[in-house]
Amino acid sequence: MNDFNKRTEKSKELTDYFVKFLNLNKISYYESGYEFYKDNHNATEKIKYLKDNTSEFIRYYPDFTIVGEHKSLLIEAKNSSGIEKKCYNNYLSLVQNLNINVLLLLKNKKLCRLEDLKFSIVNKYDKIAEMNIPVTDKVWKEPRKMNDYEYKLYKKKYKEQGKYTSGCSFAFIDFENTKFYDLKTLLHLKN
Repeated sequence: MNDFNKRTEKSKELTDYFVKFLNLNKISYYESGYEFYKDNHNATEKIKYLKDNTSEFIRYYPDFTIVGEHKSLLIEAKNSSGIEKKCYNNYLSLVQNLNINVLLLLKNKKLCRLEDLKFSIVNKYDKIAEMNIPVTDKVWKEPRKMNDYEYKLYKKKYKEQGKYTSGCSFAFIDFENTKFYDLKTLLHLKN
C-alpha cells in the first residue's frame, strides 16, 4: 500500500463517522474531495504530481459539500495533527477571495471554521529525523527547503522509523487554542 493510500485509509474512519452523522440527521451532502472521484485512465494518480493552479485547486478541494435549505458549505475531514500548507492556503483562498464557508472536521470529531484555526509554534529540530528543518512564520515546517542531501536524509530517517512524511510544508494544529463546534451545529442548516 502506497503512502497516499495509507493516509486515505486513516482518514476513512473519520469520514465514515461523519457520513453516519449526516445520514442519521438527514443532512444533504455529497462527497466532493478528489479522493472520491471516479477517474478515467487513473486521473487521480496523475493529478497528484501536477503543479498548476487548477490541479492544486482540484487536489485540495474540501471532502464534503453540505447543502442546506438556505446556504451550503464545504467541509474538509482531517484525521491528523497537522495540515499541509498548500491545502490550508487553498481553503483560505476560498474563504477570503470567494467568501465561501469552509469548515474543518478534525480528529477530535469537532468542527472548526478556517478563520478560527490556530497553529502550534514549532522548533526547527525534528526529533524523528534528528535534524533541523526550515521553519517559516514559526509554524510551517518546510522540509523541501533543505538541500537535496539533507532532504533525502530526512525522508530516509522517517522511513527507517516506520513513519510517513510527504515532505510537504505543514503546520501542527493547536487543539487547545482553536475554537471548535460540535457536529450538531450543522443541524441548523436544515431549517
